[in-house]
Amino acid sequence: MQQLQRVLVTGASSGIGRAIAALLAEKGYTVTGTSRDPDKIRDKICGLRYLALDMQDPESIDRLAAEVQDTDILINNAGQSQIGPLEEVPMEKIRELFEINFFGLLRLSKALIPAMRRRRKGMIINVSSMSGVFGVAYTPVYCSTKFALEGLSRSLRQELAPFGIRVVLIQPGYIATGIRQEALFSSDSEYYKRLSAFKTIRDRNIEKGADPGLIAKKVLKVLQLKHPKPAYPAGGDAPVLAFMIRILPARLVEYFQRKKFKA
Repeated sequence: MQQLQRVLVTGASSGIGRAIAALLAEKGYTVTGTSRDPDKIRDKICGLRYLALDMQDPESIDRLAAEVQDTDILINNAGQSQIGPLEEVPMEKIRELFEINFFGLLRLSKALIPAMRRRRKGMIINVSSMSGVFGVAYTPVYCSTKFALEGLSRSLRQELAPFGIRVVLIQPGYIATGIRQEALFSSDSEYYKRLSAFKTIRDRNIEKGADPGLIAKKVLKVLQLKHPKPAYPAGGDAPVLAFMIRILPARLVEYFQRKKFKA
């Protein structure tokens, strides 16, 4: 297969996206990174082209897609997090998170696939989460967006393989990215005590999480493989959790999760 060189990384201004963009640029890939407002990025990566992208705005997605039709490798990384019990999360917030984490990504992928198909080459790497492999209490909407991404990726992998397009999932564990976690609960909620304990543990796990560079190295390794697997748990406790899910009954995994988060 002809070597792929032109990369688009969404959410490249910080965290995992920035680490991926920086490493690939260092290794000689031609990298375009996106941000909601590239002009506000203080520490830009040398040699990187930055373009604006708002995952909630279909017109923004379409404008970007028109500019990057030569993309060989699409790395869907941009995303947001949310904490709150389902019954208390407003429907508009549920739709908002799905637009950012799933529908925006889907629209961008849909816009770039035709050119890849015509060239008979391409790669789509979707940065998901271990939260898309098993559910976690008090993040039902976030987990749902990642479960949806898992299904989309595995289906597209089979659909696009005949055209030389590879689709791969990266499933990070806890990574020290400072990702925005919108809190959607109040102190008078019946969930408050348990949810507060959960948030404290989750925040600490993220703060002490693996360096985003570990995910970047995993992405680079995947790009160098001729036949990559469907999914790669990476960083933090992801490999251990993936192993547990494979060998333990689902009920036992749920028990360990509730105990871990005092849920």
